[in-house]
Amino acid sequence: MLKKGDKGENVKILQNFLKLKADGDFGPGTEKAVKDWQKSNGLTEDGVVGSTTASKMGIILKEESLPSEKKWEGITIQGSTFPDAPIKGDMKILLSKEMTNEYIPALETVMGDQPKGFKLLCTIMAQKEGFFKGSRSYSTNNPGNIGNTDSGANKKNLSLADGILLQKNYILSIVEGKHSAFPMNKKKTIPPYYSPEIAKNAKTYGMSPYLPGYEFTFTGQLDQFVKIYSTGARGGNSYLSMIVSYFNQNGLSIKPESKIQDVIKLA
Repeated sequence: MLKKGDKGENVKILQNFLKLKADGDFGPGTEKAVKDWQKSNGLTEDGVVGSTTASKMGIILKEESLPSEKKWEGITIQGSTFPDAPIKGDMKILLSKEMTNEYIPALETVMGDQPKGFKLLCTIMAQKEGFFKGSRSYSTNNPGNIGNTDSGANKKNLSLADGILLQKNYILSIVEGKHSAFPMNKKKTIPPYYSPEIAKNAKTYGMSPYLPGYEFTFTGQLDQFVKIYSTGARGGNSYLSMIVSYFNQNGLSIKPESKIQDVIKLA
């Protein structure tokens, strides 16, 4: 991940792509150019070059060691909050073209009768999972990447509507206490994990492959949910920040500790 304040060869690669002076310093000018490019290409306009933006740009960033990459090796956090990054609620979320032109119409067909909160949660999950042409979630009609694992296993759906229905039923199984990975009102232990996928693309992911474990009583809180649902969410707060920001952007105020069983009922 590249962001304002970064320096080095990868910043030069980005600046060359954007046809800027390649001084290797990610300053305000580079940030603005990234935001402008994201806006014109249907991506979240946050000025940060993460895996989705880099993939869309088609740039290959050089592998660089991450500072303190083993800080969380073998560590289990008591609770569900990753302490090394702020949780934001004011990110500007701009859906990809595929989300706007394909996902949203299909969502309204499958879930048009559902509350606004339920539809917003499914939508921002699909956006964060990278639903755009060329991605795994797009090619498998699986916008939530449910069953698409780090090990390479894929779950392909016959249609996008089927993939959205899978999202809907997956979330319902959690709030109804029917999903074994989300033991409602019971202790949940997530062991520390070394991710080969993140290690292979460390700079793109912008995090260490040594992910901390977590231990908490699962009550349905959003911060708990994303830690179980997304491997990468265990080493940062970007997933949670996108969810909170997208709801705020659409007129529904939620917090990291809001419970999904309440969120999906918001109208």
